[in-house]
Amino acid sequence: MREGGMEHSQESEFIAYEEVLTTFNPSDKAILKSILDAEGIAYFLQGEHAATYVYHAIPVRLMVRKDQVDLAKEILKDFNIKSTFSGLSHLADNNE
Repeated sequence: MREGGMEHSQESEFIAYEEVLTTFNPSDKAILKSILDAEGIAYFLQGEHAATYVYHAIPVRLMVRKDQVDLAKEILKDFNIKSTFSGLSHLADNNE
């Protein structure tokens, strides 16, 4: 398609994301964002805004670009966020 003297492609690139962990705690979200932003990991928090309005009813899911999942897990494995209900507990090798 040609518009305004420039050509635009109608095709968009599909990028797959994978769930890495879930949490109900707003503090976890802030920490995760800070860590992943600093490392340049592509992610989004599914349910982030809805969870604010329905506290502890909707989990926030950390979705990481599929080709960066292993790196994200490696970065997060040493973080023991107790308020997460799934995810980090299986990333870290804790003998609790």
